[in-house]
Order: sequence, then structure tokens, then C-alpha cells
Amino acid sequence: MTSDDSNYRIVTPALTVKAMRDSGYKNTAYALAELIDNSIDAGATLVEVFACESPVQVSSRTRQRVETIAVLDNGKGMDSETLRRALKYGDGLGDDRKRIGRFGMGLPNSSMSQCTRVEVWSWTNGPGNALYTYLDLAEINDGRDAVPDPIHVQGGVPEYWRDLSDGLLSDTGTLVVWRNLDRVNWYGAAATLKNTSELIGRVYRHFLHEDKVDIRMAPVRDGEVVAGAYYAAPNDPLYLMKSTCAPTPFDDKPMFEPFNMGNENEPGVTYFPITVEGIEHKVKVRAAIARPEARRPDVADHPWPAGASPNKDAGNHPWGKHAGRNIGISLVRQGRELDLDSSWAIGYDPVERWWGVEVEFPPALDEIFGVTNNKQTATIFSSLAHFDWQAEAEADETFKAFKDRLAELGDPRLQLFDLALYLETKLLRTMRRQLKQQTVGRRKSKKRHDDEVTSKATDAVKRRRDEGHTGKTDQLEDGVTNQDKRQEQVDALTQRHHLDEDTAQSMVDEALEKDWRVRWISSYQDTHAFFSIDLMAGMLQVIFNNSHPLHDQLLAVLEEVPEDATDSDLKYRLRRAADTFKLLLFSWARMEDEIPNDRQREKIADARRDWGRYARDFIDGEADE
Repeated sequence: MTSDDSNYRIVTPALTVKAMRDSGYKNTAYALAELIDNSIDAGATLVEVFACESPVQVSSRTRQRVETIAVLDNGKGMDSETLRRALKYGDGLGDDRKRIGRFGMGLPNSSMSQCTRVEVWSWTNGPGNALYTYLDLAEINDGRDAVPDPIHVQGGVPEYWRDLSDGLLSDTGTLVVWRNLDRVNWYGAAATLKNTSELIGRVYRHFLHEDKVDIRMAPVRDGEVVAGAYYAAPNDPLYLMKSTCAPTPFDDKPMFEPFNMGNENEPGVTYFPITVEGIEHKVKVRAAIARPEARRPDVADHPWPAGASPNKDAGNHPWGKHAGRNIGISLVRQGRELDLDSSWAIGYDPVERWWGVEVEFPPALDEIFGVTNNKQTATIFSSLAHFDWQAEAEADETFKAFKDRLAELGDPRLQLFDLALYLETKLLRTMRRQLKQQTVGRRKSKKRHDDEVTSKATDAVKRRRDEGHTGKTDQLEDGVTNQDKRQEQVDALTQRHHLDEDTAQSMVDEALEKDWRVRWISSYQDTHAFFSIDLMAGMLQVIFNNSHPLHDQLLAVLEEVPEDATDSDLKYRLRRAADTFKLLLFSWARMEDEIPNDRQREKIADARRDWGRYARDFIDGEADE
């Protein structure tokens, strides 16, 4: 390269590394997974993850914060050349399709996404002879454009890490240390590892379940492991494995069962062939559905644990909340999960937690699925969630003609069409139908006509706003971003009304997507009021009090109707609801009657008349349609 050519390098090291720091790792756990990938590829049978915390002063309080994270393994280690290349962006061991890693980006990319300095020790003949090198963002900014040549440091691996290790320091291995953490998502060591272990357990569930590797999680304070180290347990989103991190009673037995779509030889398994360059590869689809005892307390010989209320929905019990964090289709490549793709689920529907699907494919299909370089998702596969080919087809075009046309255009989605249609229109639809039947006679499924009411109420709110009748929710919305709205609404749902995080996120995402301005929820509240309201930016939230008698006497009577209800049952429910509504109005009338002050009584009467005008505005809008 001439001096002139050096001014036109394809990349500038400092700017490139800064840009790669924002390469899209969802959180610290996903970045750590890249290091564990390398350990498994190196033949490690034991990996230790250390989160080392130190006290920091926050206002007037002292808090513990993670300052260093390290990953130690007993893999085969690296020689000088391999170690130096391992810290080079886009090099590593090259395009080896037999490895979990492939792109040569994992070690430097994941490390620099979380910290400004990464140090690596690796050895092939004892930790005392370890080679050492590093990357430092400050040095790169000052012009360093090469990985430092690995050197032997006196004593090899520092005693600090040897003391923390549970006898792992064998003849070969690697230690990666992240220092100057500036992007770690969680603060304390225990919290960091807690948030990490569930995802790590899911990503590597097959390796853990088959005893191919153990992953030790160790919080560290003052140079010692505190609060007890523990080993990551498999986290199976299909809930078919035994001895997992699922809560009791499903920690030692499967919570789901295979969902058979006709393959008697392998129940719950279907194969899809995909040909690349004349070679046929198979995509394996595994499906599972909740056992009835996971959702109902009245299944013979399968009682719920002591203390689990039979009147409480299964989704609100610990095992149901755990399943609520595992919603979606799990994409597995080379035995390792890439992503739990929730885009295949139906927005906000708690029942979605009760099915599980795993799509496993070989690395040879990376380009077909659209695997990203950080191994967090498969973009082409994800783009086919809720795929409607007819919406893209030309007039009177058959499915075959549609595929032929896209083949001529070289559409990258083409080879996944049959798989996507099977998942969407056959497998998931059939499982959802069966899940609906599981709870017939116990509680009704959420009906989508609620969306119609929400939409009509939203139209009324917008109409009044456009006519100049602004409310507090309109005022709060000025200058507020969608992200701020999302956080405010999620906090209200989780902190005040005790919904789980996933359900709250789904509800809020759906409302923002559809621009809804009202939301109806039910919640247990310690108050005499039968409903309350939350006024938030762009959102008027009504909370019906489940502990008030009106819930059982009015709302439940009208909504929780068994599908096998007879005509006489329906007539009785309507009469009961009508009687309850009349009693509700009589209670208001008596309230006005007992007000001793004429002026106060007139204010209450004005409020009643105003409410009547608002009701006319909202309900007439419905009647006109």
C-alpha cells in the first residue's frame, strides 16, 4: 500500500470499532453468548462466568456495581497466531461451517460492545505459560491499528482468577476479561448473572441437557465468590426437557407434550427439505403444547402445588410467568439457539405462551434464513411471520405462479415459503384451536371484539380532541416520544396493576401500533371504587376492580360465558346483568339522595348530566356504524 493508498483504506480502525460497538447485541447476555460459543467450539466441557462488583457512591448511598466480567474455559487454548487473529475483526478461524461461530467477529465484536478494554489469556501447556494480548479503545483512538503481539507474562494467568476458578485451570484453556464496562445492562453481580443465566440456559439448552458442557455462574465481591455460585440449567421453550430452570412443579418433569401433526415415527416432528447448490438439507420442526395440568387445577392426579390458587389463571402462577418469557418460535443452528422469534405470536394474547415451536437448521442454510453476524436472529425467516402471499400476488395469480414469478426475480424468501405457510396456516392454527379447547367450561378465551370497542372509543376520544375538547391525556402527549409513552404505560401495567413484563410490553406495543387511545384492563384493587383510571400521555386507561362485586355480578356474567351454554343459561345471564345494572343506578340515586348539602348535590347532578353527554357521544358513534 502506498502512502496515498493509506488515505483511502476501506475502513478506518478507530471509526470502525466505534461503529461496531453499536452492532446490535440485545443485552449483555447475548454478548456473553459469543464468548461461550468460542469456548464450546474449542472443546470446553466447563465454562465459568464471573461478574465482579465493587462499591460505588450513588447520591448518599453506596451501591455495588459490576466493574469486570470474565469468561474462563478449559478448551484447547490458542497459540500465538490464533490468539492474535481471534481479536481481529472479521478473521478468527474463517468460514468453518462445522463451528457454532463462523464470521470471525464474535470475540472482539461482543467484547467491545460492552467494554472499552478486553484482555485475553490463552494457554496450551498450562496456565503458567499463558499468552496474553488485548484490545483497548483508547489506544485504537490514538492510532493503533493492529492487535498487539501476544506475549508471555510472568506467572501466566493472574492468581486472582486462579483463586476464583473452581479447579478449572487445566493444561489448556482461555480467559477473556472485560474491563471498563460502560454498556452492561445490569448493575450488581447477582442481578447481572440472574438476567444472564436464564437466557444462557435457553441458548445452550441442548448442550446443557446432553451434558456436553457445564456453565458456572459466579458473582464476585472483594475477590471472593459470594452468594454462592451456581450452574446454568436448561431453559427449554418447548418445555419437553426434564431438570430445567422451570418453576415447580415442572422443574423435574415436562410442562408441555409433543404436538403430533401426523408423524407417528417422531411425534411432534416435521421435516422440510431445502436444496442449496444441488445438496439437500433438512429443516427440523419440533412442536409442543401445554399439558392440560399446566393450565387447569382440576386435572386428575395432577394437582397444582400447595398455595397455588385454583381461581387464579395459570399464566399468573410462576410456571405460567416463566412460559410468558418464552413466547415465540425458537431458531436453532448447530445446536445453539439464535433467537426466540416472538413475531410469530399473536400480539397480546396470553394463550400464546402455551405453545412451543423449534425450527432447527444446519449452518449451510445461513444465507437462506438470513443469519446475522452476531447470531441473534435470522432476518429472512423473521420477515415471513404472518406472511400473506395473496397480498403480494398479482390479480388471479395462483400460488405456484406467484412462486415462479418470485423465482425469476431472485426473491431470497422463496425457499422458506412452504415452511412459513406450514407454520402459520397449519401448525400454529391447529395448536391454538386445541389450546382454546383446553379451558372450555372453566374460563372464556379473550375475544377480539374487545378490539372493536377499543377502536370505537378511540375514535370518540380523537373526535372530541379535534373539536377542541382536550383532556389531560392530550396535554401530557405534547412533545413525548413513543418510547417515553411505552415506558410509562409498561410501568403502570407492571408496577401498579401487577401484569408480567411480557404481557405489558405486548399490550403497549399493540396499542402504539394501532394508535389506540384507551385501554380496558381488570385488576384486583383494595378500594370501594369499582373502577379507576390512569391518565397517561395519549392513553386513557380504565381499570375494572376485580375485587368489587360488580365484576362477578355484571362483567363476568356477560363475558365469561361457557361455549356450551344453553338458551336458558343465556337468558338467565342477561336478566342477571340487567338487574345488576339497575341496582348500580339505584346506588347512584341513593348517593345523591343522602348528600346533605344542596350545593354539593347539584354538583353531583351536574357530573351525572355531563357523564350522560359523554356517554351519548361515545355510544352514538357506535350506533351510527
